[in-house]
Amino acid sequence: MPLISANKRARGGAILAVITIAVLGAAAIAVRAKGGGEHARAVPAGSLDLGYLQSRHDASEVRAAVERVTRAANDGDVGAQLVLGKTYLQGLPAIPKDAARAHDWFLRAAAAGNASAAYYLGVMSQGGEGTKMDPVEAGRWFEKAASAGFPHAMFLLANAYRAGAGVAKDPAKALELYRRASELEHPAALQTLAMAYLHGELGLEPDESEYRRYEMEAEHALQHPPALP
Repeated sequence: MPLISANKRARGGAILAVITIAVLGAAAIAVRAKGGGEHARAVPAGSLDLGYLQSRHDASEVRAAVERVTRAANDGDVGAQLVLGKTYLQGLPAIPKDAARAHDWFLRAAAAGNASAAYYLGVMSQGGEGTKMDPVEAGRWFEKAASAGFPHAMFLLANAYRAGAGVAKDPAKALELYRRASELEHPAALQTLAMAYLHGELGLEPDESEYRRYEMEAEHALQHPPALP
C-alpha cells in the first residue's frame, strides 16, 4: 500500500473547505439573482419567493409581502409554507430570524409531502436549530429528501451512515449515497470519494488513478455546484 503524503491530505482538506464555501455561496447568489423588479402588491403571492424578498430594500414592502405569503401559507399553499420556512430560518433586515417558527413552517410543508422542507428539517434536527438536536430525526428527514433526488441530502445522509450518527453505521450504504450524490455533481461527495480512494476508506482499495479522477471532477463541479433545495 503506498504511503499517503501529508500534502495530499492537506490539499484534500483545503478543497473540502473551498467546496463548502462555494456550494453555500453559489446557492446564496442564485437565490438573490431571482429577485423581480415589481412591487410586492403587483406580484401573485405564489411568486413571492425568498429571492424576491431578498431583492426588496423597503422594509414595509418586505413585511407586506411576507403577510401575503403568510395568508397563502395558512390557506394551505405548500410553496408559501416553504418560503416562510426559509425566510424565518435565514432572516431578513425587516424580518428577524426565528428558527422555531421556521421549523414549524417546514413541518407543515413536509406533512404535505414537500421534500425540500424535509431537507431543511434534517439540517435543523442535526444542528439543534429551532428544535432539539436529534440525529435519528435528522436521518429520517434526510432519507425523505434523498429519495426525492436532492444531492445535498444524499451527502449528509451518507455522512450519517459513515459515522453511525442517528442510523446504524454502514460504510457500504454511505458509499452508495456518496456515489449517487457524485453522479449529480455534488462537489463534496466527489471529494469524499477521491479521499476514500486515496486512503483506502469505505471498503475501497487505494487507487491513485481513481483518486485523481474524482479530484478533477470535484474541482470541475465547484464551478457549478447544485443549488440547495
